[in-house]
Amino acid sequence: LTIDFDPQATLSHSMGLADVSEEHTVWGIMARDLIRETERMNARTAGAESGRQIAARRLPPSVSDTGLGELRATDFIKPTCWPTIDIVPSCANAAFVEFASAQYRHLNPEWSFFAAVSRWLDTLPDDAYDMVIFDCPPAIGYQSMNAVFAADVLYVPSGPGYWEYDSTTSFIGQLAEALSDLSDFGAEFPAGKSKLPKEFLDVRFLLTRYEPGNELHRAMRDAFGKVFGDRMTEHPIEHTRAVEQSGRFLSSIYEIDYRDMTRETWRRARATFDQAYGEFKTHILAAWAKMEGEA
Repeated sequence: LTIDFDPQATLSHSMGLADVSEEHTVWGIMARDLIRETERMNARTAGAESGRQIAARRLPPSVSDTGLGELRATDFIKPTCWPTIDIVPSCANAAFVEFASAQYRHLNPEWSFFAAVSRWLDTLPDDAYDMVIFDCPPAIGYQSMNAVFAADVLYVPSGPGYWEYDSTTSFIGQLAEALSDLSDFGAEFPAGKSKLPKEFLDVRFLLTRYEPGNELHRAMRDAFGKVFGDRMTEHPIEHTRAVEQSGRFLSSIYEIDYRDMTRETWRRARATFDQAYGEFKTHILAAWAKMEGEA
């Protein structure tokens, strides 16, 4: 299962979904969660010790009458061009989720907004999917915090340029501060399998579009290594002619016809992706082993 958190919806488009309504994106999942969590809170008739009636939280009709609260968990999941891959898609209109979520928090300050996707995932059968992959925009927001809170592993890609290095290091610093703020949330809330303070089974950083013959790229790879140490993956994804061709043909490296380029170019491109994927698979299997050990 893939979940597209980015309103640019590049992942959704690459999976063959172009006509998507915002109600069936992550925004819909969060709005549904707000409705259900508010109903759960309102169902508590008295305070824990005092017996005092708890004031009911009211949602405006623009939220409560959308029908999102009645949707099943599977209603947000769409099939793709690949029979073994499903997706929760995104669309441009989902960009307003950041503004809507701020309003939702005002309507119900006790709503643990960052756990909405985690709670939704917990309603799916444990054997429904082998893996759930989140595609997030490079920003700290309500959507990305939902992804981070629900994630067991962080795999962070970055280009080899200086500004990408600066952006990635800044992002990690901001993420650490945001997670620290969540740890102080304080309220009792059903977070399912995810707990506070948030911990990850693994965190890795992957260089993409890397050119080993480029002196600047080599220097920036060393800089990444000094900051992230052994969290840097050993095998970056190299920028090859085949990568450029794949974009032109709207095909992945694994779908492109080797006859459209020299055999050596094709082999080099396949090798760098195979090595990066092999390393990714090793880290994921190790994380699964940790997960089973903690169960």
